[in-house]
Amino acid sequence: MIPLLTGQVQLSTSVDDYVKIKIRPLNNMAKANFLKEKADAFFEDANYDISRKKWFLAAFHLHQACQLYLKYYLFLKLRRYPKVHSLEELLKGIGKVYSKQKEIENVLEKKASTIGDLDQAYLTSRYLPVEFSEQRIKNMLNFTKDLLKFLKKL
Repeated sequence: MIPLLTGQVQLSTSVDDYVKIKIRPLNNMAKANFLKEKADAFFEDANYDISRKKWFLAAFHLHQACQLYLKYYLFLKLRRYPKVHSLEELLKGIGKVYSKQKEIENVLEKKASTIGDLDQAYLTSRYLPVEFSEQRIKNMLNFTKDLLKFLKKL
């Protein structure tokens, strides 16, 4: 079985059907755990990328970690999360859901450049020749660490 966000997939082959796919919804805690585990893995990957000076990969993995941590905390409260990739939108969602709008507005104002870099990394690191400096990656890493500390207090 292959665990998926939307359910479990069972693959079977038979003479009549080459592949049958049956999807059963995961329970809510399994979905939450999936998001958290993936976020932790992306954060770990980012640190490894940094150790190898693979800045574009570190930026991409840091964005993925932030995105999934935010979705995890939204899911804990709502049992669903928006299908968006923008950290700004996800942060605003956290502000609304957890009644932390002022704190989030402050973060969005003070960290706009770093949040913009992270969102840019999601869009560009796979397809466009965009490079990030070591300092910008350090800013992204520090933002991610601070975000995680903030989210754990919710």
